[in-house]
Amino acid sequence: MVFKSNRYKRFTYRMFRWVDKNPSPSMLNTIYQADINQTPGMFLATIFGIAMIATPAAFLICLFLFNFVVHGFAQWRLVTLAVTGATFASSTGGLYFIAVNRISSKRVKINYNLPFVMSYMATLSSAGMNPVQTVRHVAMKDFGPVSKEFNKIVYRFDILGEDVITAITFVAAHTPSLVLRGVLLGVANVIISGGSLRDYCEEESKELIALKKAKLKGFIDNLAMVSEGYLGGVIVSVIMGVIGLFVAGSLGFHFGDFSTQNLFDLLVFVMVPLMNIIFLAMIEMKFSSGEY
Repeated sequence: MVFKSNRYKRFTYRMFRWVDKNPSPSMLNTIYQADINQTPGMFLATIFGIAMIATPAAFLICLFLFNFVVHGFAQWRLVTLAVTGATFASSTGGLYFIAVNRISSKRVKINYNLPFVMSYMATLSSAGMNPVQTVRHVAMKDFGPVSKEFNKIVYRFDILGEDVITAITFVAAHTPSLVLRGVLLGVANVIISGGSLRDYCEEESKELIALKKAKLKGFIDNLAMVSEGYLGGVIVSVIMGVIGLFVAGSLGFHFGDFSTQNLFDLLVFVMVPLMNIIFLAMIEMKFSSGEY
């Protein structure tokens, strides 16, 4: 089974190995920021491989359901094509969306932990540690993605042989957090100028904590607005839809091949879950952007 899996991976990779010869900078940056241990060609091969498996499977499942389980549904061909197309779209874009979502989640965690990291760095500097030792200690601690970003700096000047300024500048240019980018560039400037890292970290810690308080207040205000939008948009729409279908059924209206009962089932079992999924996706996109 493992042998067949490896053969399948090699088969899909052969289709996209040309990407590794001239990869897109944006794709390289996405893979690097998401901490995905794959080349761009292998990343695209994985996406294509998932689509090759999921799309025919969805098509065959629909054929089985409408031929052996659900009988007499006039629009089964349209539903089969819609489900197959949606499966192809979600499978091809799903892995990329997961990578983007991982980057957003990483950005949020970095911005959350950064004020505490700056206080820790200020404490280490006040104890007499030089900037390079301070960076090493942050990399060894468990500050989540912040420690991973500092670990990349240590890797570049310990393993790759770069000087500390080049290593810090490279990680600052590719980190998903703009706040961390500014902090790292500030640390690099302090090292170059020979200034006090303790004073810089203390000042940055105070500013970041004040910024966090302001963003938390904005988060609470936006959450109240979102809850009102859900009540006014989703809940009211569902109630009006149920009332409308009840009135239409009482008057004996029909909508093409769909009866009122079919539309009611479609509303309850398809539209309501879909509206909630879309609303949750909108909330995820809004509140995982790193602004709150």
